[in-house]
Amino acid sequence: MNGFLPHIKGRIETGAEVSKIYANQHIVALADGRQYRYERMISTLVLPELIRLMGDEVPPEVRKAAKGLRHVSVRCVNLGIGRDNLTDKHWIYYAGKTVFHRIFVQGNASPFCSPPGSCGLTCEISYSPDKPLPVDGQALIDRCIKECIESGIISAEDEIITANQIDIPYAYVIYDQSRKENVETIRKWLLLHGITLAGRYSEWEYYNSDHAFIAGKAAVEKVRGSAYRHSVS
Repeated sequence: MNGFLPHIKGRIETGAEVSKIYANQHIVALADGRQYRYERMISTLVLPELIRLMGDEVPPEVRKAAKGLRHVSVRCVNLGIGRDNLTDKHWIYYAGKTVFHRIFVQGNASPFCSPPGSCGLTCEISYSPDKPLPVDGQALIDRCIKECIESGIISAEDEIITANQIDIPYAYVIYDQSRKENVETIRKWLLLHGITLAGRYSEWEYYNSDHAFIAGKAAVEKVRGSAYRHSVS
């Protein structure tokens, strides 16, 4: 992403937590006390979280639509294995016999992902209120190691150099019968307050990286077009 920095005009600030959005006043409040007033905003925040940050200013029908958006979470168990050339694959899918549904072989994605002579694996475990994690903490790591051995991607003799977990609360959006209507209800209300949605979790779409780039470009063009129409009207 750093390759885009020289082409961006204006100030870039990261690591700032948004604590509140006052939609009626067009104000964004940060956790450190700073506030910013906006004319138009492009949001990539997770859609239900964006609505939550607006509190009581959100009408009941919009809050209901946000609560109706469903998703699947993913827990990533990362394993550093003291051996390379585990497989020539990048992604390996497992059909229900393991706690993880997919393994991403970090060491094959780029030589910079793992030190020489080792390989990083990410075991991806999907979960939801309907399908909670069977175990957690160290027990989940131990189970992934055990099932990696049983599935043959590593051996019992391989050294586990490091292991940790990363949680992705919003990983996959669910396309149920209410998704389209709920998103449209939220989108229309946000546009009235100068907020345009962009990206996978904000538009509640199953976007890959290339789609996400296009969505960002489309959002900017939409905002620019809106500003032009207002200036000439």
